[in-house]
Amino acid sequence: MKSSLKNRLILAFLSIIIIPILATIVSFLVGAKNFESQDEDQLNVLFTDVKTAIRNNEDSLSNKHLFYTKLVPLLDHYDINLTIHGQKNQLLFDSKEFRPRDKSQKFIIDIDTFTIDVQTASGKLWKVEIEANSFQAEPFSVFRDVLQVMFVSLGIGLFILILLIILWVWYITRTVIYPIRIIYQATEEMREGNLDYAIPYNRKDEIGRFIQGFNLMREHLKESYAKQKQYEDSRNVLIASISHDLRTPLSSIKGYVEGLLDGVAKDDAMRERYLRVIHDKSNHLDNLIEDLFEYSKIELEQLPIHKEVVDVNDYFIEMLEKLKYDLNNKDAELEYVMNVPSFQMEFDPKRMKQVFNNLVDNAIQYGSDKVFIQVEQISKYLIVKVKDNGQGIEEEDLPYIFNSFFRGEKSRSKKHSSGSGLGLSIVNYILKAHHGSINVESQKGKGSLFTLTLPFN
Repeated sequence: MKSSLKNRLILAFLSIIIIPILATIVSFLVGAKNFESQDEDQLNVLFTDVKTAIRNNEDSLSNKHLFYTKLVPLLDHYDINLTIHGQKNQLLFDSKEFRPRDKSQKFIIDIDTFTIDVQTASGKLWKVEIEANSFQAEPFSVFRDVLQVMFVSLGIGLFILILLIILWVWYITRTVIYPIRIIYQATEEMREGNLDYAIPYNRKDEIGRFIQGFNLMREHLKESYAKQKQYEDSRNVLIASISHDLRTPLSSIKGYVEGLLDGVAKDDAMRERYLRVIHDKSNHLDNLIEDLFEYSKIELEQLPIHKEVVDVNDYFIEMLEKLKYDLNNKDAELEYVMNVPSFQMEFDPKRMKQVFNNLVDNAIQYGSDKVFIQVEQISKYLIVKVKDNGQGIEEEDLPYIFNSFFRGEKSRSKKHSSGSGLGLSIVNYILKAHHGSINVESQKGKGSLFTLTLPFN
């Protein structure tokens, strides 16, 4: 699991502060370690030599020039100046009166001056200030080396600080700024209508989860647009289908009514034939309107399903006998086989009757004169097979026959092209509402087999 963005920012902040400081301290300690004992020993030697020289030449102090002359070897050896204060801080001697210090040699940090107490041979206590003229002579050269180590250590710390800043800026740019930039680019692509622009980012951090959510939102939006387009296409198809499907029977009814009004039907037999055609076209028109009404309910997901506990044997025998009678009046034949024990099942009897009416009507409409229905129980499912000997369905049309308004016109004759194209989509919806399914097998010219599967409660 990748560390969170918050933890990485905290780590960056702490590392930029702590690592340069530690590097500076460690490098300074390593460099200064060699000077510790040497510094202390050389200072002690300097202090001893100063005390000895002052004690040995105490008598000459009344003559400052003479006293200075005797101290010159010491002053030159260590390249220092001496200032001596007596009691009550009285200035007794200052070598800078004879050898002024070169101010260009004075360091910005005041570490070149020391004050010691000197007990003279006469018992007096003098305060002696030792001031280095440069850092070239020992023991002050040690300070020079220490200062060099300090500046080198600071340089190392500063270099590491700059390096860390560069590395963290690069890292944050790569893991934060760059993803934000590509998110912005993705929003621009979406604004232009390109919903296929996926953001490539695989880190499992906050930004990664955000981008994952963004991609998911893009997919949902793409699906939503696709559904909206499908809905708009269906609406356009619906309008066109309504115009076409309603105009055809209405035109026929209008024509036959005008024939009756004009007296074309001159005998009772012809008038009866005209009225029968008008009746058939009116029934067809009523069926089309009913299918459209059912479809509108399906689109709004308001098609009512009222389930009841039904005896399967009694229900199917009664329904199939009624269908058999209706088909006989249409010069068609229905056979059925019941291979189920007597048991009860919960479904909507009205909608289930609508399913079989649509399947049988669809078979007759497309050239079948014989329909065979088999009802059987397999495990916890009720299986119903509806087979016809009609003209069959083209193989490329099979995946689409349950879509609304699909007719597969290229596989039909004009004689059988008057359906609404909604029957099978309504059947599919009703079966899904019962948690069931429908499958179809068909060969061109050899009929079709629809298999309905309904689970028990």
